[in-house]
This record gives sequence, structure tokens and C-alpha cells, in this order.
Amino acid sequence: MAIGLVISTSFVLFSLQPPRPQPTDNLIFTPASIVEGNASFAVENVSHGPYAYSGFEFRLVVNNYAVGPVALGPNHSATTVMVGTATDRISWIDADGDGAVSAGDSFRVTGDRAPLSSLSDYEFDLQWGTAWAARVFWSTY
Repeated sequence: MAIGLVISTSFVLFSLQPPRPQPTDNLIFTPASIVEGNASFAVENVSHGPYAYSGFEFRLVVNNYAVGPVALGPNHSATTVMVGTATDRISWIDADGDGAVSAGDSFRVTGDRAPLSSLSDYEFDLQWGTAWAARVFWSTY
């Protein structure tokens, strides 16, 4: 009887705990760092991959003005976008050369031969189709 009481008490206590959420982050970025007025960040973790770069699109938001989705360019190329009156460049550096966005790869968001716009809030969204997106935020204050 004591064993039954322990088991039933354990069951009740276990069932009262909220369920743990399923992990939804397929790709996680490091926080953005600002160097000479431009932003860079790395892919910290990738799950359920690999994800070929050709399946990605990105969106760049600057002070609530958005551009995209735009196809992610190949390794070491710079994709130029115009957000409002500013022109920015997005580059992906494939650290391991596997053609897929993976842990250790990095991204740079720069102005067009100049620093990013000062006193601005930025959001970079990297989308894999319509299935999920990874985001990173930074400011140039």
C-alpha cells in the first residue's frame, strides 16, 4: 500500500508540472558586435540541419523600415539592399566551406562603403522558407 501511495503521489506531482516547450530554434545567432560602425554576428548553433544557403532568404529592418525577403547570396558575396534612403550590404562567410549555413559561420551587415546609419535600430531575420526564422537585433547609438 505504501508503494502505491508513493507512485500515485509521484504521478500527481509530475502531472502538475507544466510541459516543457519543444525546442523551436533551428538556428541561433550570437549577439551582434559593432566594429567600426558595422555589425557582425556568428551562427552559434544549428539543429536539424544542414541547411544549404540557397534555401535561405533574409529580411533587414532598420528603424521599422523593412526590405525583403531577399535571397541569401553565396559565400563571401555581398548582397546590396536599400532600406529607406540607406544602402546596406549583407555578407555570409561560410567558415567550413560546406555550402550550408552552419555553426561557426558569420554574417556582416555593413553600410555601402561606409558605416551603418548611426542612431538606428536594426533587426536581421534569416528565414528558411516559411518554416522558421532566426533573428538578431542591435543598435548603433
